[in-house]
Amino acid sequence: MVSSLYHGVSLWDLNSNGAIYNWYQTPKDQPFSLFNDGDTNAQADNNFVFATAIAPDDSHAVLADKTNFSLWDIKTGQNQGYWQVRQSKVVYRTKTINGATKQLSIYDVVDENKCLNPSSEKNEHCVVVGNIRAIDVSNEGKNILIGKSNGVVVHINTTTGRRLEFLGHQQVLFDDEQKPFHINNAINSVALSPNGLYALSGSSDQSAYLWSTKTGQVIYKFQHHNRVVQVALDAQARFAFTADTGSQASIWDLTTGNLVSQLQYVNRQEVFSFARFSHNGKMLVTGAPTRKLSLWDVQTGKQIKEWLVSPRKNSRPASAVVYSAAFINNDTQITSESSSGLNEVWDIK
Repeated sequence: MVSSLYHGVSLWDLNSNGAIYNWYQTPKDQPFSLFNDGDTNAQADNNFVFATAIAPDDSHAVLADKTNFSLWDIKTGQNQGYWQVRQSKVVYRTKTINGATKQLSIYDVVDENKCLNPSSEKNEHCVVVGNIRAIDVSNEGKNILIGKSNGVVVHINTTTGRRLEFLGHQQVLFDDEQKPFHINNAINSVALSPNGLYALSGSSDQSAYLWSTKTGQVIYKFQHHNRVVQVALDAQARFAFTADTGSQASIWDLTTGNLVSQLQYVNRQEVFSFARFSHNGKMLVTGAPTRKLSLWDVQTGKQIKEWLVSPRKNSRPASAVVYSAAFINNDTQITSESSSGLNEVWDIK
C-alpha cells in the first residue's frame, strides 16, 4: 500500500505488480491548505494520508491524515467507515504587552470531550488537541488503534463502536501559577495484536507500554532513556520490539516481560523508520531513513544482513527512507517500499 501526494493511496498486488485499488480519503474538490495560512482555494486532488496499515489477515486497510482516518475492505475495495478525531473546547491565554492584548499559542482546555457553542466573548475555540501520529488495524478490521500527539492512544471496536482511551503516557506538570500543562508525550508508534486484544505504544516520554484493549490495564512497561520512535509486535504474541532515538533497540519476551536481546550495531545511535518480525519469530527486519534495510537475529540481536534500497532518482546525495518491509515466500525473501517510490525484493539466503 503506497500513499502519494498526487495519486491518493494505491493498493498493489505484488504478484502481478499491478495496482488493485486507488483510494482517496479527502473528497476531491474540497478546499485544503498545506499550512494553516496557506491557499484555501487550492483543490484537494492532493492526498495528505501519511499513516497506513494492513490487517495481519490481509482483509482490511486503514488510512490516516492528521485528523481523519478510514477503514477499507481489501476484498471489495469498498470503504467501511470514515472517522474524525474529536475536537475540544479551549480558551487561548492572552498577554498584555505595551497596553495591547496578544493571544498566545498556549491554551487551557475547557471541555476535552466535546466542543459545543464556543463563546467568542470568552475567547473559546474548537481545536483538535491531539493529532493522529500512528495507526494500526486488527484482523477483519474489527479493531483500530490510533496514537495521538497529546499522548493519548485510542482503541476503537468498529463492530460495537466501543472506544477506549489509554492515558498511560500522559504526565501532568504545573507552571508557576499552578496551572497544568503536559510534557512532550506524543505517541510515535503503535502496534495492535491480530485479535485486537493487546496494544503496544511508544512515546516521546521515553517509554513503551503493552496494555489490554479490554481494560486499559498495563501488562508491561518498557523503559528507555530517549524518545521511543518505533514499536512492533510479533503476530504470534511471542515478542515485542521497542526502539528509541539513542542506542537502545530491544526485543522483549511477551510471556515474561524480560529482555531477549539488544540489537547490536556499530553506530553510536540508530533511528529506525520501520520494524517487523518474521512469521517464524526468528528474525526482525528494520528500515531506516538512511536507505538501510537490516535483518536481525531475534535471540542474539546480531545483524544477519544489510542492504541499501535504491535512492530517489537524481537525489544528491543519494537518499531514501525505508517506509515498510515484509517477509514473503516462507520467510525466504523481504519486500521493501521506500521514499524513492520503488518496491524491491531481497533474498535472505
